[in-house]
Amino acid sequence: MTKKRKYKKRIKKRVSFFQKYKKRLSIFIVILLLLPVAYITYEYTQTVSNQKTKQKKVYLDKSIIKKMNKMLQEQKRKVDILKKEIKRISKVKKRDKNNSKKITKIKLSSEAIDYKKSLSIKTKQKKVKREKNITVVSKKPLLSIIIDDVSFQSEVNNIKKLPFKVTPSIFPPTKVHPNTPKLAKEFSFYMVHLPLQAYDYSHPEPNTLLITSSSASIEKRIENVKKWFPRDKFLNNHTGSKFTSNYNAMVKLFKALKKNHIIFVDSRTSAATVAFKVAQKFHEKLLSRNVFLDNIAKVSYIKNQLKKAVAIAKKNGYAIAIGHPHLATMKALRESLDILKGVKLVYVKDIYENSSYSTK
Repeated sequence: MTKKRKYKKRIKKRVSFFQKYKKRLSIFIVILLLLPVAYITYEYTQTVSNQKTKQKKVYLDKSIIKKMNKMLQEQKRKVDILKKEIKRISKVKKRDKNNSKKITKIKLSSEAIDYKKSLSIKTKQKKVKREKNITVVSKKPLLSIIIDDVSFQSEVNNIKKLPFKVTPSIFPPTKVHPNTPKLAKEFSFYMVHLPLQAYDYSHPEPNTLLITSSSASIEKRIENVKKWFPRDKFLNNHTGSKFTSNYNAMVKLFKALKKNHIIFVDSRTSAATVAFKVAQKFHEKLLSRNVFLDNIAKVSYIKNQLKKAVAIAKKNGYAIAIGHPHLATMKALRESLDILKGVKLVYVKDIYENSSYSTK
């Protein structure tokens, strides 16, 4: 075989090999070409994905930080409110403490001063004998202790510590004691202590009703009392020796009270009170004070007055005693469980509801 033939044969073999593996070689070449493209695409998508993750993380971080800042601001606001409230409570406690000290320095209660003054006033009316218009049916004598002049939180706290029922009588709100309607909510039962005109009292409460007050002004005053104290059903007078001795003034008051479904309890600050006569006119039962407990704010004196109240309750079936939120009064009441053994301590409403009208 010549050289030329061998060469041709070799070329033929080479051509046939290329043709045989042409498809595979093409695929391999395409793969080689696509690999860089795939790698670049993968890297790009990874980069984009990472950037999006970072952006999302940054967004979430900002959102969390914003929420945390908001929470911190809210907590700071609450702390500021608490600080203000603590400061306010401290001021109230200090004021209440000062008021309690002032009260205990008074030798005679306002009602006692008023009653004493009424005895010395020469009026057209004679001293009225105590009419018995109430008959109480009870297995045990009933005693209701009214605590007048309630106007501060410290007084409320002291009353709530007593080991038996007493009836707090709460002042209408004024600039000096603006929170009395709020204080009333702390009691299951209370009554309102309405200031009425005295013959001669040097420290009258604001908006004290006078014998010259018109029917409209008296009615407006009682309507306001009902707005301030919506649960109130009973009311007794603060001072009022001159007012309760005046028939026309008392008729105007009873009309206003009846319209607002409030029952009058006579603190009996006047020896010449006409409350019983007016109550008869309106066909109503009248409860009135039997004993002042703390004309003198001494524990020994108050205990003796309690003994008198118990004796009256045993004799008549019931008695009403009036005291004040003096520290001495609270102390005497806490220490008098042995004195009060023979009677049942009740609210004023319990005596009223268990009583019947009698003219005998």
